[in-house]
Amino acid sequence: MTSSQLEHNTVSKRQAGLSEFGVAGLLAVLGGIVLFEASRVSESLTQSNPLGPRTVPIAVGILLLITAGLLALDIARGGQGEAEEAEDVDLSRGTDWLTLLALVALFAATGQLIPLIGFPASGIFLFFGVARLLGSRRLWLDIVVSVTVPLAAFLLFTQGLGVYLPAGPS
Repeated sequence: MTSSQLEHNTVSKRQAGLSEFGVAGLLAVLGGIVLFEASRVSESLTQSNPLGPRTVPIAVGILLLITAGLLALDIARGGQGEAEEAEDVDLSRGTDWLTLLALVALFAATGQLIPLIGFPASGIFLFFGVARLLGSRRLWLDIVVSVTVPLAAFLLFTQGLGVYLPAGPS
């Protein structure tokens, strides 16, 4: 290996380590936010449940902080994440920004459509749009899945869990 190649590898490893520390930092910030928000949840004194509504968010926040600390420690000791290995990913190609922007627009449109046309119809729109944007060419399967999944979710939430989701225009 030439000194130029060795220097390039050293710089690449240093940059990879910095990005991994960035992930650890992001986990720590997220854990702090979760703990802060959990501290703002009010607990009723008349509540009979000993755990209360803060228990799970506090546990999640603490686990995020522990994970961030352990990740940072591993990186500091020389640990490094493995490169992504997948048979259907071509890492030599760049990001398809047009598809990414179309997906973002589709999600934003779905969020705006829920109050107007209801959860089931906007869910059908979302599922079908995502399938088509990501390259599915099985029209009938896309239609069946796009209708079945949002309707099943709607029924599960409204009938099974008693959670209100807008059904459509009144």
